[in-house]
Amino acid sequence: MVPKMRFLIFSFSFLSILIIADDHAPQPAFPGLIATEVFDLGDNMSMHVERRKSCNEGGVAKHFHPAAGTLVYVLDGQSQSKSSGNWKTYSKNEYWFERSDWVHGGEEDTPQLPEGTCQELLVVRIAETGKDHTVFID
Repeated sequence: MVPKMRFLIFSFSFLSILIIADDHAPQPAFPGLIATEVFDLGDNMSMHVERRKSCNEGGVAKHFHPAAGTLVYVLDGQSQSKSSGNWKTYSKNEYWFERSDWVHGGEEDTPQLPEGTCQELLVVRIAETGKDHTVFID
């Protein structure tokens, strides 16, 4: 094979690997996601149900939900939210609502829960079918 041709094939192969690697770069995520399911509600709407369990994982990256809102129910332990405008701690069998497009996560004033605090959460969100229900912000 001609040296120029080998160089071109190598270059295209290398660039392809870089592009594929960039597509698979780690994306922000919620800590402790253990189950997720999507239910078709009809009329181009879907219900996303997530179950999360984590212990002192720190906060989540800044994000919002272009959904019809999000309901977060504490199955066990304690969690916290600023959805009401002020930080509030929620315990087992309590819940909060996050309005559509509310930017949250990554707040510098996030209070620390006591060491060893764990939470198991059920998160329910209604969104348009086929659209992202969570958008992380750089």
